[in-house]
Amino acid sequence: MARGSSGIKMPTEFEEALNQSFFKRLFVSERKQIAMIADEKSPARISHRIFATRSLRNVGNGMNEKSLEVLKQYDFEVNRVLRGRGGMILNTDRGVKLFLECVKSDKYYERENDITRRVADSGFLWVDTYVQNSSGEILTPDEDGRRFYVKDWYEGKECNVRDLKDLCRAVQTLAQLHLVLLEVAGEFSGTTEEQNEKDVKAKALSGIEAGGETQLRLMYTRHMKELKLTGNYLKNKKKKSEFEQLAYKNIGSFFSEAEKAVQLLAGPQFQERLSYAKKTGELCHGSYNYHNIIFSNGNTAVTNFDKYKNECQISDLYQFMRKILEKYDWDIQTAYKMMEEYDKIKPVSDTERALLAALFAFPEKFWKVMNYYFNSNKAWIPPKTKEKLEKVVAQEDAREQFLQMLFHFTV
Repeated sequence: MARGSSGIKMPTEFEEALNQSFFKRLFVSERKQIAMIADEKSPARISHRIFATRSLRNVGNGMNEKSLEVLKQYDFEVNRVLRGRGGMILNTDRGVKLFLECVKSDKYYERENDITRRVADSGFLWVDTYVQNSSGEILTPDEDGRRFYVKDWYEGKECNVRDLKDLCRAVQTLAQLHLVLLEVAGEFSGTTEEQNEKDVKAKALSGIEAGGETQLRLMYTRHMKELKLTGNYLKNKKKKSEFEQLAYKNIGSFFSEAEKAVQLLAGPQFQERLSYAKKTGELCHGSYNYHNIIFSNGNTAVTNFDKYKNECQISDLYQFMRKILEKYDWDIQTAYKMMEEYDKIKPVSDTERALLAALFAFPEKFWKVMNYYFNSNKAWIPPKTKEKLEKVVAQEDAREQFLQMLFHFTV
């Protein structure tokens, strides 16, 4: 293979003629790739099987063999291609990469690139930074005008929610990331375009002047109002399905919980801490969950910073813990262990502990199920949605006991 004046590898005429068959060999069937990987004794085996079976339905955006032509504009050689993570996972001579098509404005990706670069430059190296093409750009167009990008990716396994050691390692990593984000916040301003949009809507719904309010309180005020709106809808509906009957029977008590939680968050004890976060530009990951944590060769990688935002960092810990505790039937010991591991690295103040308890007081899972129902086709409710509602209602006693113990020790 010859090199052009720019140093980019240029294919010969013979190689060009083989390109089509070459990409076809790379882009083998998903089932065949899983079989090949299953025979490999490497950390990639588990993660690639997971990646291959998740998000395949999301790759309906036209990414195919032709899309791979874009990769000629990058300084790496592709050895194997596997669908996953909403795009294509590439095994290259320079490590694993993730290849995706752009679905948002350029500014959206430039902002994420900015923060991941700053995080990596601050010493937290295991993040999914963008890979520049041969022109030094992070977005690469194809001949049809579609835009693509490549990120560094990692071989390994996702955080196992049933393994307490994995959970402890995950919250330790979150604490380390938060310390780095505090450094980054001093030189980085602004939130994602998507978050700015949501913030504007939240302010409009809340009816509160933006001057003294924070994003967190505005968001939960909005959620509370959405629950009330759903309750009124169910009240006025004459013929109710089984799902709607169960929802209507319980929405009153859950709305009361939401109202109390919003009142707690609006209390003066949190004003200084939340205002400080807003003023200093304190940054959160915004989507720190077990899907975005990869254990790879003794390191812990954190991915998908696309929902980062300016907020008190304790909200990241809350979101991670809430999703885990739902699977542990609100076990208080599991909660304390995660809080303890986080606190060892990034000490949590008394105010932050109380704020964490106030966030847990909001019935977020119930709101999520109701919000999905209210904004979807009500003529047919998926069985999975009904199962989620039944589980939330069944866990309510355990959740109330968890909250009583949490408030006893934190407030």
